[in-house]
Amino acid sequence: MNVFSALLNLVARVVLVAASLLLFLVVLAAGLVIFAVVVLWSLIRGRKPTLHTAAFRRAEQFRSQAFRAGGARGGMGAGPGRAPQGEVVDVEVREVPNADPRLER
Repeated sequence: MNVFSALLNLVARVVLVAASLLLFLVVLAAGLVIFAVVVLWSLIRGRKPTLHTAAFRRAEQFRSQAFRAGGARGGMGAGPGRAPQGEVVDVEVREVPNADPRLER
């Protein structure tokens, strides 16, 4: 009984590894086909294929701001050698009266 259980366990693992490898290859092939179709479509239309990396550039800008001099203070204020981020505006505080209560449905 123990040999049968071990053999069944081995077969189940081999099937699982094979299925995982097949799924990986199918997803990889689908990605390559989609990439090729997009490149061909852009070349047919006469446009240069481009990678849109705006999200990566934005993340890089946030990272560079966080680790600049003065970043330990939360990035607020001007650190040594940095220009101020903007003007400080003094605002007068006033209380806003409550609006008429709305009718509940």
